[in-house]
Amino acid sequence: MKNKLNKFPFRQALQNKDLIKNKLLNIRNLFLSFNKTYNSEKYQKLLIKFLQFKNQESGKTKSKKNKKEITKSRKNYFYENSQKLLHNFIKFNRTKLKIKLSNESKSIIFKSINRVNNLLKNNKLSASIKNIKIINEKFLFSTNKKNEKYNQTVGTIFYSDHNIIFGKLNFNFANNKINFKAVTEISIPANIIGDSIVEDINELANISLDALNLIDLVDEPLLIVLSSSFFNIHTFLSSDLKQISSTDKQVQAKSPYLPANTHVEFRKISQDKTSNEFIRTTYANKDFIKSWTDTLEIIDFPIIGLVPASPIVFEAITNKLNEKLTVLIDIESLSTTVLIGSKFEELNSFKLPFGFSLYLSNDLKVSSTNYFERVFNSISLLLKQSNQTPPKNIFVMGHGMDNLISDKAYLPAGFKQIAELNLSDYSYSPKEMNIHELISNSINSNVESLASILRSCL
Repeated sequence: MKNKLNKFPFRQALQNKDLIKNKLLNIRNLFLSFNKTYNSEKYQKLLIKFLQFKNQESGKTKSKKNKKEITKSRKNYFYENSQKLLHNFIKFNRTKLKIKLSNESKSIIFKSINRVNNLLKNNKLSASIKNIKIINEKFLFSTNKKNEKYNQTVGTIFYSDHNIIFGKLNFNFANNKINFKAVTEISIPANIIGDSIVEDINELANISLDALNLIDLVDEPLLIVLSSSFFNIHTFLSSDLKQISSTDKQVQAKSPYLPANTHVEFRKISQDKTSNEFIRTTYANKDFIKSWTDTLEIIDFPIIGLVPASPIVFEAITNKLNEKLTVLIDIESLSTTVLIGSKFEELNSFKLPFGFSLYLSNDLKVSSTNYFERVFNSISLLLKQSNQTPPKNIFVMGHGMDNLISDKAYLPAGFKQIAELNLSDYSYSPKEMNIHELISNSINSNVESLASILRSCL
């Protein structure tokens, strides 16, 4: 076993302490958190993956042992080295890593090494440790992608109203079709994500890593979609701004946050190249954005982007429909985000101080009618300020829609689901998924939004 242990390049890494000292505490937190966050029944598939590894004994022909003997030998080999690896790590820096190896932690160690192995497989690690491999390359999970030229597997994280939907999607570039392969929804308590910021970054990262492993994502890129209520949008004419910068007084005046805590993104919107084009500005709380980017650093998957939900869907609508005025609402539990604008002109967002939860009752039809009446009146007042009238249809998105409509309660006249526009071609068949775990009765509205957003981002 000693000779086999020498195959692991971890010893060489220990000779240069500076390379990994900045990652000691992060890895320590990962090991210590597994005991709380792992559910052994959900993660049996990790063991199955491991048992499918090829025989690593070089120079030998394929073993003729029976299946049980092969399984046992592979598992024991990996398990024994995992223990020694962790012992070496503790010995190297016992003062920083106050971890004791006990009998109760055996299964935890086995799963922990798998997790760290997955993290280190990504080439997106910081420069200080990106060349260090805890497990030999031969033991990394193999990716068997078919038709890589035309297919891309993507992970999605969709956060809204203290729920996160983790999805595994396959995008076929040949026919522009999206196929949902796995979905799991997790409730996030307020002590992990508060009203406006991630309070416990490490715990959110651990939950996310567990969920991503559950739906069998290893190193696929992630698209993070966040609730529309965390963002504000305003449009300027370029002639109104002295400079396209967050320090411009006009830009600061429209921010709902203090200047020091404002994150701003600018985008030029113009159908023709003119000197006086529109500048679409998206505001967010800087601490809120940082808390998510810090979380994503720990998750350490390749990132497609971090985007608000409704603006992407709004653009998909205006790209398909050529209307003078478009209105989109995103329904959440405690608030409703309204987007009013057009394709190459102004786009502004408004946050209404009520959501679907205020109107829920035993009579779903009455609840739906009361909610949409108030929304329509609020939109009419907003449009009246600019001497505009409501368009023929107000488009609706958001998981709140699943709580306000059913087979017996329809959208009232003047409102239209984005699903009716066929913004993207996708397949969502829960019965065909290996993993489909929900806490909500339905996520159909969010599935439609996710497909539309992913289609626009790829």
